[in-house]
Amino acid sequence: MPTLIDTSLWVDFTRTRSPRALKRFIAPFILDPEAHLAEPITFEILRHATPAEAKQLTQQFQTLPTLLTPPSLWSWATQLGQACRQKNLTINSLDLLIATIALHHGAEVVPFDDDFQKIAGISDLQVKLLKRPTA
Repeated sequence: MPTLIDTSLWVDFTRTRSPRALKRFIAPFILDPEAHLAEPITFEILRHATPAEAKQLTQQFQTLPTLLTPPSLWSWATQLGQACRQKNLTINSLDLLIATIALHHGAEVVPFDDDFQKIAGISDLQVKLLKRPTA
């Protein structure tokens, strides 16, 4: 099963001030042969990067396969968002789109944040929720 490495892991993995132990914890997930990116995750990471960071990250991202976002997924993400709202769940738009991409491709999302776990509670989304290791 492909795994979709969420933005929350990438941020901690690429941030220079992240503790080395945290980076070592994340590395096996990013280096896993089943690890994938999605276009919204790439967007979230690169939009805040400096030009030098963006160049390095883009090179790293090119080594991973990307789960593409067919146009139909936008309406599916809208439906998922409406289903969340009916359950009084407030999920940010990009997380809804990322979850929809994972559902479409049969991938498991690997995040640190629990929004994906909430989505999994009302859908077939597979989630491997990680907890940041304590120092």
